[in-house]
Amino acid sequence: MWNDHQSLNLLANILLTGVLLAVIYAVGIRVLALPFFALREVRVEIVDKSQTNNMNLMHITRDQIKQIMHNSTNRNFIMIDLKILQKAFMELPWVRSVKILRDWPPALNILLEEHKPFASWGEAALVNTNGEIFHAIMDRAHLPVFTGPDKSSHLITRQYHIFSKLLQPTGYTVTEIALTPRHAWHVRLNTGTWLKLGRRQMELRLKRYVAVHTQYHEDLDWYGHSAYVDLRYASGFAVRTQ
Repeated sequence: MWNDHQSLNLLANILLTGVLLAVIYAVGIRVLALPFFALREVRVEIVDKSQTNNMNLMHITRDQIKQIMHNSTNRNFIMIDLKILQKAFMELPWVRSVKILRDWPPALNILLEEHKPFASWGEAALVNTNGEIFHAIMDRAHLPVFTGPDKSSHLITRQYHIFSKLLQPTGYTVTEIALTPRHAWHVRLNTGTWLKLGRRQMELRLKRYVAVHTQYHEDLDWYGHSAYVDLRYASGFAVRTQ
């Protein structure tokens, strides 16, 4: 080998390249460690995709943000791993989305979107205004309750808005919606009454109930707060009182 000049030249070039790379790396590390590249500012911007114009954090605290920055960064603008930082933010229960951008002079722009609680998903979770399920702790007493099969939260949220609008002439509000595994709809009103809408023509059946209630509400009130109203009949509905 030692008489093979071509192999010796190749080995020398490899060694030289390795030394140069090591020197460049060492110099680069020292340069990046200069105060010039130190992270100077963290800007937090609230993203409101639901257009409620709420530009304040409701559930994510400044202390939580500071703790994540302390645990996930080395305070060097260039060497911060944005993916690790983003993952740390997404582990907060109230974060729906986060986007992190580098800016100059050395600063980070953190665009945070919070979950906006809309309903309770049974007793185990919450549903946000986008119909997405998330897990967080809060007082749910004022929220409607949704229950249904897996991946049905978007559908139930959409139907909640439809049912609520149809019920406006009655003055009643929806406090609970249950979608059965066979996709039959049960709606509970703030009076305690359950409306059984079935699997088809739910809006048509609810419109019929509203029309009858609007015309004969005094007669219906005579029955008190019904425990159960079956709207699956073709030309009427059955009332079961308490």
